[in-house]
Amino acid sequence: MPREDEFQAFDQPGASSGETEPARPFAHAEMVACDVCLRANPPTRMNCLYCGATLPATEQSAALRRPTLKKLEEWERGFNVVLLPRGGASPKPDAVEEAASLLRLEASRLSEIIASGRSLPLARASSTEEAGLVVSRLGVLGLDTEVFTDEVLTRAPERARAFEFEEGALVCWQGPDAAPRRVLFDEIALLVEGRIVERRVEVEERKTRFGGRSEVVGARELASDELVLDIYAAGEGAAFRVMSGGFDYSCLGADKGLLAAENFRKLTGALRGLAKSATYDGEYTRLRPLLADVWPSAEHTASLGLVGAGGGRVNTGAVTTISNEAQFTRYARLLQGLAKRAHAESS
Repeated sequence: MPREDEFQAFDQPGASSGETEPARPFAHAEMVACDVCLRANPPTRMNCLYCGATLPATEQSAALRRPTLKKLEEWERGFNVVLLPRGGASPKPDAVEEAASLLRLEASRLSEIIASGRSLPLARASSTEEAGLVVSRLGVLGLDTEVFTDEVLTRAPERARAFEFEEGALVCWQGPDAAPRRVLFDEIALLVEGRIVERRVEVEERKTRFGGRSEVVGARELASDELVLDIYAAGEGAAFRVMSGGFDYSCLGADKGLLAAENFRKLTGALRGLAKSATYDGEYTRLRPLLADVWPSAEHTASLGLVGAGGGRVNTGAVTTISNEAQFTRYARLLQGLAKRAHAESS
């Protein structure tokens, strides 16, 4: 068997979703030669199987190409294909099945996303070419989509530590040494509420005498769950993030209570009442399962270095942090981008 044929099953529709339909072999004339390493590739591929270079598009391969949609690391820059809900009839079941296979999603999950009637991510591509291919393929299947770059969606708002309510304006304090920022209530266009859940797992290991292997001698897990509110001014204006913990609620005056969660709710209600033209979205928590396939919680592991264990011994420590903050940021920035586009189209 030619070496190129060894991987054909991985490039066929349905190969990633557990379908057992046998892959059809490609004729030699259908194979696409890489311009860099000159090796033949199946016409379904966008990048060379051997050197990773972008493959040239031919008339025959144009209809057969399929996006790779490999899982990207959090630090990698991606291109997010987002569903745009539209009125009218929903795509037919066979179209949903084909779209799910293309996107490496379960058909039931894609059906949930479509039924939600919300703009939600369908894929995170590694290049503009791959994102464009996804958009065109989904368009043929009756799904309208738009591409948003990570540069747009991953910009976290500035953390707010305290507010002051002035006549017609919100004054934001970001810290004792930072100059306050002032935003008119009429300029606030969007309020997005959610929760930031973080798990922190610390592990301490010790080298054994024999074999040089490590054994876990201690572990602890910490968790936090905070309410969060993102505030976006119209256009390219200011953007602030309020976390329920670490915020000074003195702006509530006599309404300030003892519990942070209670004060957070009061603050959100006050802002909604003062920024009357702002759109409020509190659906993030409900929609989290529909975001997780494309935007999973971020996981980072870092070394804690050497940890004293007494008796002159030292152990090594590591901490793993799992957080959905980046996911929430993407969701909120997506809503901001859609709101900006809708405003531009209506003006």
